Amino acid sequence: MRATLCRPIAAFSILMAGLLAGCPGPPAEELDHGVVWIKLQRGTSQSDNPYVGTSKIHVTLLYLECLIDFYNANPDYQQLGVEGAPVFGSSEDGGEGWLDRLCDLDNPNKVDCTVDGFDQELDAAKQLSVVYSIEGDPEDRELPFGPIPTAELAACEAGQQPIVRVGSNGAVRGVDGNGDTLWNTEAFGPSEATTGQGRTIDIRAARSGS
Repeated sequence: MRATLCRPIAAFSILMAGLLAGCPGPPAEELDHGVVWIKLQRGTSQSDNPYVGTSKIHVTLLYLECLIDFYNANPDYQQLGVEGAPVFGSSEDGGEGWLDRLCDLDNPNKVDCTVDGFDQELDAAKQLSVVYSIEGDPEDRELPFGPIPTAELAACEAGQQPIVRVGSNGAVRGVDGNGDTLWNTEAFGPSEATTGQGRTIDIRAARSGS
């Protein structure tokens, strides 16, 4: 399709109308994967901010039935597959490049982060783990988790959705600069999410050993 360019128009009234209407920008990029958002909050047992001193955050969420079926039926989309490698890789790999994209998503309340790496397990455990390096205080901020196939790509059967689940209180934890666990999840809810749902998974953290 040939692109439509904005051109100057002599007539002042038409020019003003064009300025008000604006020249359409490039179409939004259509992606086959998305994210769920995790909001990091203070546990009810904590009088002080448990996140102080956090260097890295480890998140592991379980795949539910639709996503398990998708990756079993489409091994090329697994992390090391020919389709999946550029999804989980960097932007230089020629795909969606979620290694770079995940922490660069547009959200004014996002945790300042970079992705250290992904680890997808599809044998005994069916899950995705992400390790983030962070800057600043993450309390009451949101952390993006993914990549997760969209409903369109996953093509779930019988009205299912591509859902991930928090399986335990150890699913989200923070470590300090020495690699020691600084905080664990005290409570969470809701336990499940799918891409584009809007609502966050709220994690309430407690200092390790408290």
